[in-house]
Amino acid sequence: MTRDPHDHDTHRLAGAYALDALSGTERRRFERHLPGCAACADEAAGFRETATRLALAAARRPPDELRGRVMAEIARTRQSPPPLARRLPSPRAGGLIWLAAAACLVLTLVGAGAAWRIQRSAESEQSLNRQVAAVMSAPDAHTSTVRTPDAATVTVVSSRSLGKAVVTTDRMPPLPSAKTYQMWWLGRAAPRSAGTMNPSESDRPVVASGLGDARRIGVTIEPAGGSPRPSGAPILTLGVG
Repeated sequence: MTRDPHDHDTHRLAGAYALDALSGTERRRFERHLPGCAACADEAAGFRETATRLALAAARRPPDELRGRVMAEIARTRQSPPPLARRLPSPRAGGLIWLAAAACLVLTLVGAGAAWRIQRSAESEQSLNRQVAAVMSAPDAHTSTVRTPDAATVTVVSSRSLGKAVVTTDRMPPLPSAKTYQMWWLGRAAPRSAGTMNPSESDRPVVASGLGDARRIGVTIEPAGGSPRPSGAPILTLGVG
């Protein structure tokens, strides 16, 4: 019995065939070989399933805890370049390897983007915490609290030396998406915007800057995004120090 000298090479075409990376001649030769070789049929099917899973994995949003795992792994893993291979694998034999490498690169980039967003969010929270702590610990910190008829509570801690106030709310009624709560500095001059606040984040303090010579801070309901001037009388006001 003579053996086809091309059999060995044909067995190595399964990965490239699964990725549609064969030339016309190679594809025809492999497809003639495929019905009589269960091993190649299983291998090609497995490669296609793996390629599909890799593509789906690259499209998924990384979990929120990804950054923590990545940073922990970086801390205990020595970063060194991989050893160079003596020769590059052929496109036919290494088709799936290149696909896996590309998919890993996509996942790495997606993960890096998620880690960057997490880092930016953490930096924003740290900045807010520093500002809140500075106002709360200021020598001239002044606290005012008001309770509305519907049991909502608003507290303002202000520091005239810093020109800022920390506003916290509890149980403020939610507003339609087209509306927002807006704060105003009130004094002898025309009201000045002190920013907007989201009642869905009632546990998160808001730092309002630009206190100036204002004597009170008021809250109105305005269109989403805020208004250049109050559209009506404040629903509540509090004194500032």
